[in-house]
Amino acid sequence: MQDKFIISHDMGTGSDKAILVSVYGDILDSAKQSYPIHYPKPGYAEQDPYDYWQAVCNTTKTVLANTGIAPEKIVGITFSSQMQSLIAVDRRGEPLTPALSWLDGRSSEIIHKRLWTPPRIQGYNIFHLLRFLRITGGCPGHTGKDQIGKLLWLREYEPDIFNKTYKFIDAKDFILYRLTGNFVTSVDVAVIWWLLDTRKNRNVWHPKLLKLAGITAEQLADVKESAAVIGTITPDAARKTGLSPGTPVINGAGDLSTAALGSGAIDEGELHISIGTSGWVAGHFTKRKIDLAHYTGCIGSTYPQKYYLAMAHQETAGLCLEWLKNQVLYHEDRLKEDANVQKIYQLLDRLAEKAGAGAGGLLFMPWMFGERCPLDDDNVRGSLVNLSLNHSREHLIRAVLEGIAFNTRWAMETLEKLYQPVDQLNIIGGGATSDIWCRIFADITNRRINQVSDAQQAGAKGIALLASMTLGYIPSYPDIKKYIKIKKSFTPNPENRKLYDGLFIEFKNFYKQNKKWYARMNKSHGGHSER
Repeated sequence: MQDKFIISHDMGTGSDKAILVSVYGDILDSAKQSYPIHYPKPGYAEQDPYDYWQAVCNTTKTVLANTGIAPEKIVGITFSSQMQSLIAVDRRGEPLTPALSWLDGRSSEIIHKRLWTPPRIQGYNIFHLLRFLRITGGCPGHTGKDQIGKLLWLREYEPDIFNKTYKFIDAKDFILYRLTGNFVTSVDVAVIWWLLDTRKNRNVWHPKLLKLAGITAEQLADVKESAAVIGTITPDAARKTGLSPGTPVINGAGDLSTAALGSGAIDEGELHISIGTSGWVAGHFTKRKIDLAHYTGCIGSTYPQKYYLAMAHQETAGLCLEWLKNQVLYHEDRLKEDANVQKIYQLLDRLAEKAGAGAGGLLFMPWMFGERCPLDDDNVRGSLVNLSLNHSREHLIRAVLEGIAFNTRWAMETLEKLYQPVDQLNIIGGGATSDIWCRIFADITNRRINQVSDAQQAGAKGIALLASMTLGYIPSYPDIKKYIKIKKSFTPNPENRKLYDGLFIEFKNFYKQNKKWYARMNKSHGGHSER
């Protein structure tokens, strides 16, 4: 099978990356193309769906050209994708709106006005809440970033577009349509639209929930499993991607689910950490549970017949480090020149190492665009706390790395309270390539941290292995784990434990003491201050 390959796409928030991988998970080549995200108003976050499509076409062609592999040796194409990016399209599949990104919180006000009306419990209308929990196993949050909120916003403020829309789809679904002509979504993506009946694995759109959003099942994509072949490459898509017409297209999944698969934490109760643009702690569990106060619960997985994916999702993780690099530290080329390093993050790691554990008492709150877990608060914002004249660039970098790890520990504890404690976690994503960050995670969480090989490609590799299973090259779902390796493990440093435990208590106290202040500062703009 060494001459049979799969192309897997990681459609992230800021770029698409294609990886060309053997049917047994060996990565031969990858190609990346970035695309912008636009913030036209406070709370808005939009992208051009055609940017997704152009990136998929270009990166597919690039990996074929780089490797010289003939298109007929590609046995399938599949996707790991960002989720909750709403796109309204007409009958020809042409966008009527930009993609309203998962970062877009414009519907925060309307979702409270139309959905979370009195009588309330923890801010939720008690009758709607009970219905959502019973039917879907979860519910929309308060941030306005869920699909149902965006649907309500379009219905209220863009009625002409709303009424012209043939289908409301997600980012991955748009690409699947361009490739095959079929409107299809995956179970895991559909679940967090909060319109899907997930009881006993029914996985069908629920009429009463659809009525709340003002739409019908016909206006949404067909729901199929992540492992399903949903069509084949059309002649037009073949010309644009360089693939052969008739190449199978495997549904794929959202990045949360594919990361869980690619992390190797597949068995019941195992947890992983993902540190990319956003971050999360998650694991596979048979029994579905929820913690509303911390907006933590179960969504669909790449294996919906057996598992729910318990998820504690954080809005901004690696994005905070990007912000620090781009907006605070001086120019990237100058940094590289001064330190004689080619990769900027090597320098950031080196500087963070100098600061030492605790960053000289400086704390960073990584809530740069509101937060889901563990806070479910769209008003909260990032902060550098306890800043003084003795703090340097090194302390700033270290504080950002530690702040994200503190937030991750809080999310991890939320999941552990729902299920049971773990003694180790696998780590994936761009952040997982940093040894010092892995050590910080080990010290702050007091858990062994396992650095997964190919950590940045974990989602794309995981879904490629699932596609390989679909096509008959890997026997079963549990066998996927055999093809995912651990590069290095990090154990907690006892000397740092007392320090980090104390700082973690203060990290949580800071939010509790300032929650009302954040609301006063930011809620006048629907949770997004122009300050």
